[in-house]
Amino acid sequence: MIKRPKHSAVKLKASQASKRSHQRLTLNLIVSRKNFLSLLNSMISMPDDRFQESIDGIGLNDALALAAYIEQLLMAEQQWILNRLSWLFTSQSFLITAFVVLLSSGNYSPTAHLLRIALPVLGLFCCVIVAIAIRAAERVRKPLENRRAFLSMHINDIVKTPKLVPVLGSSKALRDNPWTLHHGSLPHIVLPWAFAVLWLLLLMSLGL
Repeated sequence: MIKRPKHSAVKLKASQASKRSHQRLTLNLIVSRKNFLSLLNSMISMPDDRFQESIDGIGLNDALALAAYIEQLLMAEQQWILNRLSWLFTSQSFLITAFVVLLSSGNYSPTAHLLRIALPVLGLFCCVIVAIAIRAAERVRKPLENRRAFLSMHINDIVKTPKLVPVLGSSKALRDNPWTLHHGSLPHIVLPWAFAVLWLLLLMSLGL
């Protein structure tokens, strides 16, 4: 009877143990990936407290990937706001210029009188539409900012560095500098209504 060398048996056991460890690691990665995808699909609709609980078990790589995805969504909403503001300023400059030229022309025909009323009404309508559209983008952006803040705190906890990633949520409790929360949003919140007030005053000056 030929005996198997002891070192061969040790290598076999080590190989089997390594294989089992690799299988467990692969299974854990699959479960982690499923949890990550499930979290990704439901992260916008779930409340803040549930989202904070759901990210407690994810690792650094998944937290960074999720934070990057949320940042892309935030950039898209911010781009929508910038596009709407740009369109607002373009339309308002055109309408105000046309209104001033019409007033200074001295034309009192029925068509000119109709334009004197139509231009302020159109300008007011554009302001209200843009303000509502920006408000819609804000409603989408604020929950995403809170998700980003929770992920920032989670990443800082993992790497043991409290100030590595700034916390920039949409609520005062989730923001490093709370004063920037409302001050930074003033242009796209105030300016559409400021133009709307201007058109209302111009309509009132026409005796309407």
